[in-house]
Amino acid sequence: MKKLIGLFLFALVLSIGMASLSYAAGDMAAPSTQTVNGDLLKIDGEFYVVKEMSGKETRLHVDKTTTLDSSINVGEKVEAQATEKNHAVSIRHVQPKK
Repeated sequence: MKKLIGLFLFALVLSIGMASLSYAAGDMAAPSTQTVNGDLLKIDGEFYVVKEMSGKETRLHVDKTTTLDSSINVGEKVEAQATEKNHAVSIRHVQPKK
């Protein structure tokens, strides 16, 4: 009888532990992104500076995880997806409207 109660308690503790781990994993959502549209003012190492139509300049951090269009040059119109902390998720060239 003691073995049965011990086994039951062990299973209960194990299942509670697993439930808390799965709950914690569910809370890790992807970071929200913002869209930044404008002219690429400069490329300074790992940072791209984009001037939006409103005049606001946004400094975006670029690294190996950032998806870049083939050739983006200073002065071109770009659209960037960035996290709240201004890490660029992707930057692509945008054709100017005619």
